[in-house]
Amino acid sequence: MTAFLWLLALILAVPHSARLSTWTVAAVDPATGDVGVAGASCVPGMHIDAVAALVPGKGVAAVQAFWDLENRNKVYELLRAGIPADEILRRVTDRTFDRGIEDRQYGVITIGNGPAKVAAFTGKETMAWAGSQHDSALSVTVQGNILVGPEVVANALQSFKSERVLSDRLMRALEAGSAAGGDLRCNNNRVRQTASTAFILVARSGDPPYAAKDLGITDQGTSRAPWLAISVREPAFGRNPVVELRKRYDEWRRKVVLR
Repeated sequence: MTAFLWLLALILAVPHSARLSTWTVAAVDPATGDVGVAGASCVPGMHIDAVAALVPGKGVAAVQAFWDLENRNKVYELLRAGIPADEILRRVTDRTFDRGIEDRQYGVITIGNGPAKVAAFTGKETMAWAGSQHDSALSVTVQGNILVGPEVVANALQSFKSERVLSDRLMRALEAGSAAGGDLRCNNNRVRQTASTAFILVARSGDPPYAAKDLGITDQGTSRAPWLAISVREPAFGRNPVVELRKRYDEWRRKVVLR
């Protein structure tokens, strides 16, 4: 069995309470309190919006690799309580809370009471390539696992810096990660898809906190969705969802009035 087929079989065998996910960009705008996450993955047949936890005015997080709603909900709860990013990670990486911590990956940013705090964690058992980069001054962290290489994270972070509006920054960063090769599982000798699902979520200061209620769903187009919520999925080795996400984002951008 090839390495790709082995990984695909593993993904499909994972219970619905835990999934493998890939690269995300989490960021805040300390000046406005707006928060957002954009992400993409080769997990087939599902949306991955639930990796994100958004609490406007307080912080944002991405919870990924082998993860479940308990992990995500704990981070979400701590964000809502105003706990700083480094303390959030200390608590959720404590083995008394989570004995499977070496399979997890987190990116967390919190604001309030001084400069933004940025923290990230990649467990030792996450699948290669796995890692993160962040820029505390810009209040952004990029993390990923099962990537083509570190350039996915590095290029995403660099492209984030080229824009000024939070949603534009997230979209540009996600595209840069895709251009660098994205998720290893979605590429083969014939197709360089880089992902099979991609999303962008932004909540503005004053909006209610947001986290998807369940795995594999999207709230886009519903009353539960945050201010910006676009999610796309494509068949394995089909079209690149990041391309369609950009089209839908540009349509949204032309209609929206930014502050």
